[in-house]
Amino acid sequence: MDLTTKKEAMNFISNVIKQGDDRYNAFEDEEILSDFLINKAVSFEEKEISGIETPEKLPKEVQASAKYLAKCILKKEGFEELNIIPEVTFEGCRPDIYAESSKKSVAVECYSCKVHKIIDFLSKIDEVWVITRGLSPWERIKYLKENMKLFVFKKGENWNEFYSKYQNKKSGDIRKIKSPLD
Repeated sequence: MDLTTKKEAMNFISNVIKQGDDRYNAFEDEEILSDFLINKAVSFEEKEISGIETPEKLPKEVQASAKYLAKCILKKEGFEELNIIPEVTFEGCRPDIYAESSKKSVAVECYSCKVHKIIDFLSKIDEVWVITRGLSPWERIKYLKENMKLFVFKKGENWNEFYSKYQNKKSGDIRKIKSPLD
C-alpha cells in the first residue's frame, strides 16, 4: 500500500502506530514521519500473522500476547532465542523486543508506540515491527473485532536523502536554542 497524501499518511500513523493512544500524540513527529512515508524514505508492509501455536499458558499481562507472537515470528524468521531480548536498551533506544541475527536486526513495538521511534530505530537497525492491538490467533473474544496485525517498516528508496535533511533540521533547531526555556 502506498501512501500518497498527507491525510492518508496521518490516518495510517494514527491507526497503526499510535493506535488511538493519546499518550503518543506528537504532531511534529507525525508530520515528519508522514513526509518520510509519502516520499518513500520509509517503506512498510503488512504481514499476515499465521501458523502460531496456542501457548500452553495463555499470557495475561498487557503486551504479553503480542510479545509471545513477536518471539514466535522472529524464531520462524531464523532468529535464535538467545538473540531475542525483551525490554533492552541499545544506543539510547528501548523497544519492547530487540532481535539480532547475522542477517538483520529488528526492533519490535507491541501495540501503540511513540511515533519518533520508527525513524530513530531505522537510523540504527534494519527493521521496525509494530504489532497492533486485536485478537491473537488463539483468542475468540466477542468485543474484539479485528485480529492483531504485523507491520514491518524498513528504510525506503529515498531514506538517505530524507534522513540527511531530517538530521540537518534537527541540528539547526538545536543550534537555535540559547536556553532551556527557548
